[in-house]
Amino acid sequence: MQERYLGDIHDFYKFLFLKYLGKSLKKKIGLNWYLVDPKEVSNIEEKKKDGERRNYLKKKEIFSLDLDISKEFKKIVSQKKRNILTFTSRTHLRDLIKFYNKKITVINREAWFRKSLEFFKNNEIVFLDPDNGLLKEKTKKNSLKHLYVDEIKEYLSIEKVIIFTQFQSYNKNHKTYLKEIKKFLKINNLEISLPIIRNRTAPNTFFITLGNKKTSIESKLRNLYNGYVEKNKGKLELVTV
Repeated sequence: MQERYLGDIHDFYKFLFLKYLGKSLKKKIGLNWYLVDPKEVSNIEEKKKDGERRNYLKKKEIFSLDLDISKEFKKIVSQKKRNILTFTSRTHLRDLIKFYNKKITVINREAWFRKSLEFFKNNEIVFLDPDNGLLKEKTKKNSLKHLYVDEIKEYLSIEKVIIFTQFQSYNKNHKTYLKEIKKFLKINNLEISLPIIRNRTAPNTFFITLGNKKTSIESKLRNLYNGYVEKNKGKLELVTV
């Protein structure tokens, strides 16, 4: 996640989902933004024009899905007004979401991650929001924009339910792509525990859940996922691979 992405279409669907979970379960959901400064990624990263998909705020069928979220995001259409700390201190979502706002750097990633484990010690569900999703080949290039499989394992080892964002590959069918993700996770002894939520945006984003079998929350989440997709029929779907 980068500050300039705050309030774009992908962010809208993320918060629509997290708000639904928090209200339904009557508990706070942890959100680790995987927040990065584009200057830390590369010299050309901050020159990119991505993160400006905000036309949904003019479309009643999407805007009206949650007026409170939409109105808050309408206030930060200007990039100058997108500030994570200001947003998280004022948003109505702070009653349902616990925000981890510390930025990652190449040097401090290990310490940053350890602090996140402590930060979310009282949250049963933690949502991980890296720019590009799961890293399947560990390289330094753009690694700040990815989630490491070892980080998932660390969260699961302390009995968290993990949900992470994965962006659609542009050159593959979404089911083919998700099967590859599933295979990679399986090789690493990890199992997708619930159907995947597909947000039908451009590109698609997916919410992938890995749960600890010792928890009792999995069956609740399964029912909630079904209800969430039914409530937003046509804009979301559940995918099993």
